[in-house]
Amino acid sequence: MITQEKYRSKVKKLLADGSVKMVIGYGPGSTADRRRPLFVRSFEDADQLVLDSNCIGNLSGYLVTEGLLSDEKHVAIFLRPEGIRSLNILAAESQLNLDQIIIFGFDSVGREVNSLPGEHAEEFVEFIGSIKENPPEKSRDPLLYRIEQMNSQERFAFWKEEFSRCIKCYACRQSCPMCYCRRCIVDSNQPQWVNTSSHTLGNFEWNIVRAFHLAGRCVGCGNCDRACPVNIPLRLINARMAEEVLESFDHFAGISNTQEPVLASFKKEDSETFIL
Repeated sequence: MITQEKYRSKVKKLLADGSVKMVIGYGPGSTADRRRPLFVRSFEDADQLVLDSNCIGNLSGYLVTEGLLSDEKHVAIFLRPEGIRSLNILAAESQLNLDQIIIFGFDSVGREVNSLPGEHAEEFVEFIGSIKENPPEKSRDPLLYRIEQMNSQERFAFWKEEFSRCIKCYACRQSCPMCYCRRCIVDSNQPQWVNTSSHTLGNFEWNIVRAFHLAGRCVGCGNCDRACPVNIPLRLINARMAEEVLESFDHFAGISNTQEPVLASFKKEDSETFIL
C-alpha cells in the first residue's frame, strides 16, 4: 500500500528541479468520499494531493487540453490502468507525445491503493496485457448479465427506455478522454447530422453514434455514466461493444501506443462474415 506523503514528496521534487511544469492528480471533493481533479503547480498545491480508493476518475483527458503540451514541457499525471490505456490510445491517434508525460500509476483493490511499476507508458504494456488475458468477470455486473439474456427486441426496448431520459447535456462527451474533437458532430448544423433536441429519435441517434465512435477505443473507465445526471448506464453499452471487438478482432483498446485503431485499419485475416 502506498502513502500520500510518499507521492507528495515525489511531486514536490519534480516541481523543484523543473522536471515538470504541472502535475495532474486528485484533491478533496465536495463530500468525504469524492475526489476532484487537482492541477498542481506549487508546493502548496502538492500538500492538497489525495490518493486513495476514491480516486476513480480517469484524468487522461486533461492532457489533450488545447495548448497544454504545445510548449514541449513535461507534465506528470496520476492514472489507474484504464487511464494508462487511454494515454496509449491518444498517442496512437497522434493527440499527444508520450515523451512529455510522466505517469504515477496506481491500482485500487478494495480499500488498498497499490503503486504500479514504471513512469512511462511503454513500461506498462505487460501489465495491461495481463488485464486483457484476465478480464473482470461479467457476472460482477448483474445488469450487464441481465441485458445479455434479453432477446434483440427486449434489448432494443431497454435501451430505448434508458435513452429516453437523456437531456442532451453532453456530460458523457465532456468527461470522456476519447472525445477530444474540437468540434463534435452534434455541434454541426450545416448539415445537421444529429438532432439536438431531447426527444426519442435524437436521443437514440446521439447515444448510438457515440457508442460506435467508441468501439475499440473505450477503456471502461466509467467517466461517462458517473457524469450522466440522469444515471443512464452508458458504461454497459460500451463494455458490450468492447467485448464484440475483442471477440471479432482480438483487439483490446490501449494495450500499447503503436496499436492501430480497430475500425480504421485492415488485415487480410479479419473476419468478413458481415458481408452478405
